[in-house]
This record gives sequence, C-alpha cells and structure tokens, in this order.
Amino acid sequence: MEAIRIVQYFALRTYASSFNWQQADDSNFNKDRVYNHYYQNFFVGATREWNGQQYAFAPFRAEGTMSSLGGDNPLVQVLFPNVEVAIRFVEQGNGNRLSRLTLSTVWLNAALNQIKAYEERYVGVGASFSDTTIELRFRSAMDSVGAQFPARKLSRSNVGILPLSADISLR
Repeated sequence: MEAIRIVQYFALRTYASSFNWQQADDSNFNKDRVYNHYYQNFFVGATREWNGQQYAFAPFRAEGTMSSLGGDNPLVQVLFPNVEVAIRFVEQGNGNRLSRLTLSTVWLNAALNQIKAYEERYVGVGASFSDTTIELRFRSAMDSVGAQFPARKLSRSNVGILPLSADISLR
C-alpha cells in the first residue's frame, strides 16, 4: 500500500479596517488596504508553487467541519503558533473580519505527485489568541438555502408544457 501525503495551501486576503467596501471591485483595489498571504504546511523551509502563486512554509492546521448534510454552515478554525506572521494576519485584517480564505487540500503520492486536490472558500468571522496559539475562524462562503427561501410554482412559463395526468411516456 502506497503512503499518501497531504499538503494544504492557505491563500488569505485580508482587508484593513479603513478599507472602503462601497468603492471596491477586483480591478481597482486600494493596494495599501488589501493584503495577500500565501502559505503551505507540508514542505518545511521551502517555497512551493501552486496555481501560479508562490507559497512559503508556515506551520498551521485547519480543523472543524468543512461541510454538513444539514447545510448549517459550521465553523472552521485555522490554528497557527503564536508567531509574528500570524499576528500580522489579525492586525492587518481587522481581527480577521470579512477576510477571504481559499484553502486547497492536495493529496500527494510517495513521489510527491498530485493525486487529488480540493478547494474550499471561506469568509473570516474573527480570531482569538492564547499564549501559544492564534486561531483564525471562518465560515463557508456559500450558505445553504433554508426553508425561508421563496418557493417557485411549476408553470408553462418556467418549464414548458406540463402533463395533465400522471401518465408520462418517456421515449
């Protein structure tokens, strides 16, 4: 049986508290108010390229429920040791509020070739500190549709001609 290795790529975009959301679009960011951070947690002391971006090494781990059948948008934590780089995430990003995280999980074989890759997107909801750990908290960027979502009726205008009885013939 072949050993499988897992590397995670952490791409975080943080926004300063003075960032103007009303004037923001992807083509015209105020560069002094937006910060991008790229880290991976497998290749110790090395910088690796992933999706055209260079990722430096940082010791971190992601934990929590990534998704659920009920769609209740659970909390995901990314834990860093209490080091200067992680403190910078929180300071530059207004306490990790409304930051954008793309967390890519890549499975590697023994030769370090990619087997599978999964990408998830999250929105920052806060952070906390301890003597040894910095915790960045996130929720899924996609929320599930709940019972309060407006229902639609099936009609000819949105699905075409409807059968008038239960007798349906598939050809």
